[in-house]
Amino acid sequence: MLFKKSLLGVSVSALLASVSHPVFADDLERIEIRAERIASDLNSIARNVSVIDEQTLRTQFASAQNIAEVLAKTMPGMAPPTPALTNFGTTLRGRNALVLIDGVPMNTNRNISRDLHNLHPAQVERVEVFRGGNALYGSGATGGVIYIYTKSGQQTAEIASSIEVKNGAFTLAQSFTGQVDDWQYRVGASYENVDSFSDAQGDRLAVEPSQGDAFDSDIYSFDAKVTKTWQQQQLSISLLSYILEQDTDYASDPSVKALPYIHKAQTIKGLQLDKQNEINNLVFNIGYQNQLSENNKLATQFYYRDYDARFAPFDGRPYATWNHLAQTYLESTNLGAKLTINSTFGDNIELDWGIDAQDERSEMPVTTYDGDVYDNSGFLKFKETGDKAFVPEISHRTIAAFVQARANITKQLGVEGGLRAERIDASFDDFTTLGQGVAISGSSYDYDSTVYNVGLTYDINDNHTVYVAFNEGYELPDIGLQIRYATSQFDLSQSSLQPIESRDRELGWRGAIGPLDFSAAYFVSKSDLGGVKSEGMGLSVSRNEVKIDGFEVTSSWAIKSSLNAEFSYSKANGDEKAQNAEQFQQMNGFSIAPSKLTAQLNYDINSNWRTNLTLMKSGSKDYRLAGKNAFGRREVQSYTLVDFNSQIDLEQGTVTVGIENLFNNQYFPVYSQLQRNGNNTSSIPGRGRTFSVNYRMVW
Repeated sequence: MLFKKSLLGVSVSALLASVSHPVFADDLERIEIRAERIASDLNSIARNVSVIDEQTLRTQFASAQNIAEVLAKTMPGMAPPTPALTNFGTTLRGRNALVLIDGVPMNTNRNISRDLHNLHPAQVERVEVFRGGNALYGSGATGGVIYIYTKSGQQTAEIASSIEVKNGAFTLAQSFTGQVDDWQYRVGASYENVDSFSDAQGDRLAVEPSQGDAFDSDIYSFDAKVTKTWQQQQLSISLLSYILEQDTDYASDPSVKALPYIHKAQTIKGLQLDKQNEINNLVFNIGYQNQLSENNKLATQFYYRDYDARFAPFDGRPYATWNHLAQTYLESTNLGAKLTINSTFGDNIELDWGIDAQDERSEMPVTTYDGDVYDNSGFLKFKETGDKAFVPEISHRTIAAFVQARANITKQLGVEGGLRAERIDASFDDFTTLGQGVAISGSSYDYDSTVYNVGLTYDINDNHTVYVAFNEGYELPDIGLQIRYATSQFDLSQSSLQPIESRDRELGWRGAIGPLDFSAAYFVSKSDLGGVKSEGMGLSVSRNEVKIDGFEVTSSWAIKSSLNAEFSYSKANGDEKAQNAEQFQQMNGFSIAPSKLTAQLNYDINSNWRTNLTLMKSGSKDYRLAGKNAFGRREVQSYTLVDFNSQIDLEQGTVTVGIENLFNNQYFPVYSQLQRNGNNTSSIPGRGRTFSVNYRMVW
């Protein structure tokens, strides 16, 4: 291998989270960053990275509902978890993160914020989180990259069965892995019945009326993967399917709108709605690798994604841009290809270069409902009156070329740098707007983005490393947000559709003193244009200049061979300046999360019994301007959440017990305090004490 494997670029707390025992010096060699296009073979990496493996994920899932919650509870720099079926507001360093499943992007050009809700925990093998702007993988990574690996086959034949009971509901999972001739295979399936939950006071949690939730849902997942390795080549073919279908009889009581802030949302029974929250994610993926020569390796990937999602109905009758009681849903397809060549030169230089191409088509119609029937039923009955266009089909074609170099200048000094240039072609056909019935002529537009990254690492000695990084990321703006409220003169060539290009600067240090390991990073992120902001229900659209800065500190303490503790603290501040404004003002709470403290205590009682205690404290912050409440601008109070997990290996099988909200604390998540729906109907408390028991058997 060209470079010695090391994880000096990985946050120390993440290392401890990636194994089931404390990490000592020799253990670092066992961990590697697998994501392509990231320098995993250098002695150090000029960015903060966190790694969570399957063992730790299985434990953490016992006190969480999905992967979004696990990451939000434990990951430095990531906003606290939300009670909704969304990652809206779950930013990473104050910006959006690009979510990849086996290299396939989960974001769409119509940003609906469900990127972390597209696969089941039973399908996940490993997660790597790269914090900070990153252009290596394309659009969407202004805050970082969340790279999720699904499970693969293996040589040894194995049948795994599991059953989990949580809050009266259950999950069944079954998988088969093994090898036939030269093909390793895995076939897995799961079914989850999601029940409702109660808060710490014993009251049923209200449904989330804005972004939706998974209460009273059926979740089906299926995955299959086959891999063949021969000579110096490898072929992998996989299929992943995730389906969530909600069927609840409950709604959020609108009467709480008249109550003072903050009054928790209430539940009413009697909902009559045929089409409810739904997710369908189907991904077909082919990967091929070939060691062309001693110094050159080829990696190609072809993928197809078919995706649709449905949301809760919205009463848009009071707004001219809606003028309907309607329910949005997204339909999207994505066809993509990636080609990467890894080349080495001598003993100290490594180069990744290649091209990416993608063709995405997405549209967002609405199902409309009879407003009179809805009003007369006490806001419970929805009678369909047909589907209409809300956002027409948008074609989004991109092609990009990139190059990324890594080198060891000396034994102590490493350098990495890269460049990515991307061209984007967007178009849509004629359509008529939903609210005001304006006829819009179709148009097309092409634009481009070129971004770079440069990083330096310096090993002061065997125990201390410093790094400095200059990274740029970019994110394509939400075109649909403008088209759906467009005037008759709208044309895609408007300047407000320029990409978000973030410029990040980061200074970091990693060190070890005896049994204590530390890491710290300070970052600054700026962009001349922020995301497209819709104000007044689309009556005005703006792009704000953005400035974000913050820091992250992590530490771990190997108290003894069976006991270790981990801590992290992250804080960010953000300011924005509207177009034509003279002064900056602080960003809202959905963009910049309050400070977050996390702590974990891991104790191996014996070789067969492991326990984990996880604490997350979300800080307080006043997001109001001049003391006035607005969207995402309220005074947020702090809260603390403690979870307990325990895993016991029996003679036959493994039992995992989870207790979420161990002390039954009554609290409102940040999302709920900010009131996404603008009133108390989205002021949903966190779940009260919740128990789960999982039994897993490998045959």
